[in-house]
Amino acid sequence: MTESNFSLKKIEISVSEAEKRTGRNAMNMQETYTAYLIETRSVEHSDGQSVLTDSLWRRCSAFEWLRNYLLVYYPHIVVPPLPEKRAEFVWHKLSADNMDPDFVERRRIGLENFLLRLASHPILCRDKIFYLFLTQEGNWKETVNETGFQLKADSRLKALNATFRVKNPDKRFIELKHYSDELQSVISHLLRVRARVADRLYGVYKVHGNYGRVFSEWSAIEKEMGDGLQSAGHHMDV
Repeated sequence: MTESNFSLKKIEISVSEAEKRTGRNAMNMQETYTAYLIETRSVEHSDGQSVLTDSLWRRCSAFEWLRNYLLVYYPHIVVPPLPEKRAEFVWHKLSADNMDPDFVERRRIGLENFLLRLASHPILCRDKIFYLFLTQEGNWKETVNETGFQLKADSRLKALNATFRVKNPDKRFIELKHYSDELQSVISHLLRVRARVADRLYGVYKVHGNYGRVFSEWSAIEKEMGDGLQSAGHHMDV
């Protein structure tokens, strides 16, 4: 759904804040989630006057809803990815706490980059649903549902399943599928190796952090070596 009378290239977009909130989900159960403040401001104005900044709050599920819609309606376009929803690695120290300030800040930056990439795309920047995502706080999901994108997504899955029933598939596509499967396997293995290396590196950092604390406490009881020990502890912390 595109409109020719507006373009998000003429709007400044930022995700400026993150806020922890509590509400009820679809199962009427209480949950804690993070909402993000999206601010938009027009770059151009016809009479030269300053334009007030518009703002609204969106939770992570709304960003996912937007991306799923774009994937369905623009299958020929590579839609930018969303940042990770939870920390998956030990060295992040956030695997059990998605409300950690460092993780929330990284996700805030990732969500802002996601919106900026959409707004800079020559086609996606003119999509009406994307525009309403930035400007319409209430009933936005109802507007998306009215586009029927979920039914279209189901029909795409049926069409995809039909391709697997081809009796004489093109050998080129078979070779390409084998190559992509092998590439996926290699990349998965590489990521597992990276996770193990990063986990060990995090362990080294943790040990050095303990050394820094020990040297700092040691400097408090040493008279002649106090300054040197304190300096060593500082370097260990760094």
